[in-house]
Amino acid sequence: MNIELISAIIHALDPAIDAPSLSQAILPPSEEVLQYLANHAAKAFASEDAKACTLTDDSPILPLLYKIEEEFVDKTAAIARDWFDVMLQNPSIPAADLVFLLLAIDGTEYLAALKMNYKSGWLHMAGDRGGVFLNEPVRCAAILPGASGKADEAFFVSIDGSEVRLSEKKYEIDGRKQTYLGSRIVGCRVGMSPREKLSVIREAASEVNQQFYGNTGVDEPELAKAVCEEFYTARDEERSRPGKPDPVPVQAICDKLYGDMPHAREAFEKALEEHEISMEEPLPMSAPAVRRLEKQSLRSGAGVEIKVPVSVYRDENAVEFIRNADGTTSLLIKNILM
Repeated sequence: MNIELISAIIHALDPAIDAPSLSQAILPPSEEVLQYLANHAAKAFASEDAKACTLTDDSPILPLLYKIEEEFVDKTAAIARDWFDVMLQNPSIPAADLVFLLLAIDGTEYLAALKMNYKSGWLHMAGDRGGVFLNEPVRCAAILPGASGKADEAFFVSIDGSEVRLSEKKYEIDGRKQTYLGSRIVGCRVGMSPREKLSVIREAASEVNQQFYGNTGVDEPELAKAVCEEFYTARDEERSRPGKPDPVPVQAICDKLYGDMPHAREAFEKALEEHEISMEEPLPMSAPAVRRLEKQSLRSGAGVEIKVPVSVYRDENAVEFIRNADGTTSLLIKNILM
């Protein structure tokens, strides 16, 4: 992923204060600060919880995209004011710094917002105390996430309005736990995140497996293997094509799982359709998410945990699963090197 930061500005939103603290100028160029913000933007954009969305016709963000680069300070302030109003009405939404960015990701320009909730921590302070120099720890309630942390919520809207990525959380709003960022700030129809979509695909495969094959058909490791293989196929093809790697096609996963089982394939497609997932749409997968799928964890009743690579899960020369009469399964691991 190639990220180029164009402009950045921070507006502070603390409902304990009567009004938002709005910056009147963009951040001055600082390689260290811009790298910090770019890293957080990259994490938020590639997050497994980031949902692909579409702007509604009455989205409050849509008209602000016109001349956003020339009017970046004023237009981000307008979004921050609206955000602050929602926070005042709903005290469960935490105080935060709003980092607004104009940036290009793999050649596409976006307006982005990262909500960096305040953390409580300790700072070192040194100074004069009654004529005596003193070093002391001081508790600070407005510390931003560190380099290894992440933004709590975020949105990325392409400048032409055609693409939206959204990460949001649920808070106590109007008496119940619900999200607000997509509906009240951005104005978009929210889709599924990669994590949610994979969970639906996993559940659909499990239902089909039980319906047609009991415990002998497609299982969790086979689904993981299909996803991993298609991800690496797309990544290999990227070497000869410009742009980002293609996401894993749902159709390709279906072909690998049920290519020679038409009745099971039909049931799988129907199960996904009930969740509004079509064969034509992609399943975006990040490299870290795929690496987690590559090894499946097996646990015994005594607490022993073994991780089996999906590449050898069905290889009888490597491992063998033995069905016991009492309904349990034993694992025989072969060719162990001591």
